[in-house]
Amino acid sequence: MDSQDYYIAWSIYLTAGVVFSLISWKLMKRYFWREMAYLLESLLLAIIFTPWYVLPEEEILAPALIVFMLDLITVDLTTSIRALIPLVMAMLFGIIVTLVLSIIYRIKRRGQTSA
Repeated sequence: MDSQDYYIAWSIYLTAGVVFSLISWKLMKRYFWREMAYLLESLLLAIIFTPWYVLPEEEILAPALIVFMLDLITVDLTTSIRALIPLVMAMLFGIIVTLVLSIIYRIKRRGQTSA
């Protein structure tokens, strides 16, 4: 795989991820509570956009969930955890962002109802 093919593949993946996340946000905002939509969207963004190294000695990146699943299938459990750690950290960061956004949303909503 050329480096140009690698960048094209990542560009297509990131574009599709952005489009999918925008569509899912529009749908979740309409059908779920705002706080639940924040949580689901932050977890979705963490799963889609967290990269990790395919091989430890190379500079090639792939989505961490895919690296985790393929390492789990082809290698073993202890090796596959290397890609799971940044994925879990990104999800925890998403939960923290969700808490902050939920508090801000509640404060803004409380200010609008009292005015």
